[in-house]
Amino acid sequence: MNPNLSRRDLLSVPGVALAGRTALSAYQPSPKKLYAYVSSWTKGPFGVGGGGGITAFTVNRTDGSLTQVFKTGPEFDGLNGGNLCISANGRFLYCTQEVPNLNGKAGAGGGVHAFAINQENGSLTHLNTQPSMGVNPCFIIIDRTGNRVLVANHGDLVKAVRVAKRNGVPVIENPTDDGTVAMFVVKSDGSLEPACDVAVFERRPLTEPGSGAAAHSVNFDNTGRWVVACDVGTDHIYVYRFDPASRTLGTGKSFRTPPGRAPRHSAFHAHLPYFFITNERESILTSFRFDSKTGDVRSIETIPTIPADFKERNSLSDIRIHPNGKFVYASNRGHDSLVIVRIEEETGKMIPVDIVSTLGGNPREFDFEPSGRFLYVGNQTTNQMMTFAVDPDTGKMTPSGAKMEIPKPSCVKFLML
Repeated sequence: MNPNLSRRDLLSVPGVALAGRTALSAYQPSPKKLYAYVSSWTKGPFGVGGGGGITAFTVNRTDGSLTQVFKTGPEFDGLNGGNLCISANGRFLYCTQEVPNLNGKAGAGGGVHAFAINQENGSLTHLNTQPSMGVNPCFIIIDRTGNRVLVANHGDLVKAVRVAKRNGVPVIENPTDDGTVAMFVVKSDGSLEPACDVAVFERRPLTEPGSGAAAHSVNFDNTGRWVVACDVGTDHIYVYRFDPASRTLGTGKSFRTPPGRAPRHSAFHAHLPYFFITNERESILTSFRFDSKTGDVRSIETIPTIPADFKERNSLSDIRIHPNGKFVYASNRGHDSLVIVRIEEETGKMIPVDIVSTLGGNPREFDFEPSGRFLYVGNQTTNQMMTFAVDPDTGKMTPSGAKMEIPKPSCVKFLML
């Protein structure tokens, strides 16, 4: 064979072209797979066994259906998986152990589990567990650099009895657990160091009636320089400066919301100066303007999330912004639906679009897969993940027909591998 033949000439020779194409095709990268990771509560909802752990599915990007490919082993059947986050590089997953007594030790609080993600098949390998520095950790995030994990610790619902003397008179005080936001350093192997800083929410005076502070979510603004936490117990929004190289959270600011609203979860717009919060006790959604220079918060508008004639119990839960940035979705537990609103870009106000049944009970959390074509809802009391197709132009959602049975789904996150 002529050694001076070019590659193009070589492939034009009969037989060689076929062999060349075959060799080239053998080196084509395999198509990426989309994985869904779902955490499950145990019985109770804070009981032991009977569910729990983390399950991984592959996602059919044509019809939105799920196929199970992995589940954590029996050693994690007692994992009361509350919330998940995945590092931006796709190598690590973190999960809250939403309990008051880690490893059965009274007063230990909850835990945070670190897992490595197998890049070939999406399976998980446990790395380590750290105390969450609070009771019932219910929300977890990792910053975009992958250096810090933050956890919101809700606290328990019960009050302790403590006897004190006021002006010489014995009285009973009823303190509650602290609401806290804990920060953890991520080590090079993805495992977590013990908490390096903990922000403690303002305690309600024991002489005042009402619940104590309760951290229900923690989130980054769209610049990644601020952390915003919601206090569902005493109706506050806390804002902290954030530096991914620091081992401490910056000085916090607090903003009061009207009493009784119980701000729960937040969602920041990717490029507009707005964020949105679900108010758990009043079934209303609030939009806010966020100043990324000062960390200041200003309320814009509040709208209802359920029909006016619905008089039964309802509590708002999760919230997401569609990947195209045009619509906000929030879940109603009781009415068992998702409310959909359009974002008015110039003002941050909300235009109602629809309220859609989730076809199951107690939709605690939900999320979009990356393209925004499908939305997945975890109906906890009916033990199912429901798939909905989403129209990106109208924001409306319709059942896709795909459904996956899974015990007490709590949180779902997606990863392309």
